[in-house]
Formats: sequence, structure tokens, C-alpha cells
Amino acid sequence: MVSIHWSIACVAALGTGLSASAGVVSGSQSFYNMSGSSRTYTYYQYSPVSGGSVGTVMNGSVTATLTDLNGNGATLSSNPAGNPVYTATINDVAVQTLWNSPFSYAVGQFLSGATAPASFAGVPVPAGVPGDGNAGVVLRFTLSAGDAVSFAYTFNVVPGPGALALLACAGCATNGRRRKS
Repeated sequence: MVSIHWSIACVAALGTGLSASAGVVSGSQSFYNMSGSSRTYTYYQYSPVSGGSVGTVMNGSVTATLTDLNGNGATLSSNPAGNPVYTATINDVAVQTLWNSPFSYAVGQFLSGATAPASFAGVPVPAGVPGDGNAGVVLRFTLSAGDAVSFAYTFNVVPGPGALALLACAGCATNGRRRKS
């Protein structure tokens, strides 16, 4: 009888752990600078977060394809204010950055090129960051005149090792109950 209550408690705890996962921010976005001079962009994308951030880890990535459309080369760079190109946020609090300032990537006349992907994985969510609200990706960059850039990016918060331990706990409790039957 005790093992039945134990497995119910483990399954309930496991369900709580799984519901603590955050929303996934993932997308691709293209920008075309039709002006005659370099232009600075700021782009935001958010996704709802459910549950707390305690015991969770973050993963994220970004890559870009830059294309020269006017024959004078193309440049993608961090913006003049010194901000990183990619910032992962939880409730508008920056929790991880990629392509920190100074960052620059260039291609030659009428060429197109892809950056090397930048990523992070298994990074713990900083202590004190509220767990409910939103997860987001902020892209801040400068693009040369008459050129285009396309970004592919992700950011997600996943249950930490504690959720896996709860899964093992639920499996052990269930297996123990089967042997006794």
C-alpha cells in the first residue's frame, strides 16, 4: 500500500516538474536595408513561460546569412551602442548573449555567406529570475546599405536534472509495485 502512495506522489511530482518548462522561442527573420546608408535594427520575439525556473537549464542558437545586393560588399555587425547581436531573455531580463560586441561579418561584391552558428546548451537559469511571464530573443544589429540578412534563432528553457530524477523515481516505484503483485 505504501508503494502505491509513493508512486502516486512521484507521478504528481513528475507532472509538476514537466509543467515547469518554458515556452520555446524559435524562428527565422529576414531584413532588407533599402536605404542609402547603414541601418541599425532591433527585433523582439517572445513566447509565454509556464512554471518556475528553479532547476532548469537554457539552450539557444543563432546563425545568419548575409547577402550583398548592390555590388559593394555587405556587412553585419553589432550595433554602435555595444550590445550583443543575440540576447536571450526571461521576463525582459537578459540571461544569455551570443555574438557580443564587437561582432562583424562581411561578404564581398554580389556574394552571400553564412556565419558559423553560435550556441549555448545546458546553461543554468540565473538565480532570482522569475519563472512566469515570457521567454524572448532580441536581435540588435547594424546592416550595410542595400543589403539583406536572414537570421535563424532558438531559445528554450528545459526542466533540469531534477525532472529526470523524478522520472526515474516514478519508474522505480512502479516497478517495485509490479514485483509485489
